[in-house]
Amino acid sequence: MKNLSISLTPAKCELLDNILNEFDKEVYIKSDRVLKIFRGNDTLASDYLELLVQMNLVILVGQVDGVPLPAMVGKQAGVDMFISEGGFKRRYALNKLEEDTGKSIFDLKNENLDLKDKVEKQEKLLKNLEQSITKINFTALRNLK
Repeated sequence: MKNLSISLTPAKCELLDNILNEFDKEVYIKSDRVLKIFRGNDTLASDYLELLVQMNLVILVGQVDGVPLPAMVGKQAGVDMFISEGGFKRRYALNKLEEDTGKSIFDLKNENLDLKDKVEKQEKLLKNLEQSITKINFTALRNLK
């Protein structure tokens, strides 16, 4: 088995997710279903399947030397959870967000909570100031009479 390294893009993540979604409730699927995703490009389909094998998401059944695709592809345990959590596209988006911001999701959530807390405090302060101004204006108007 060759050790593949694919630079992921949203389109590549979608292809990987499409392969995993092809299983639906089935444990095994015929390789021709994967081949349809890649519009008949068996070499490209084989590369993506190898990547999924390396990640322990699928197994290849009935592989023959000289033939790019196996007879069947089997779904490993955990694939359904992986897909339900957003699959490759969600992980790509989270990694991209982390790269762009330089912060992890955990850090961003904490920062968001801190900002919400600051907004809440500022809103309370503003409300108190408005009440104070109203009282001062009311007192000033009474004193003018």
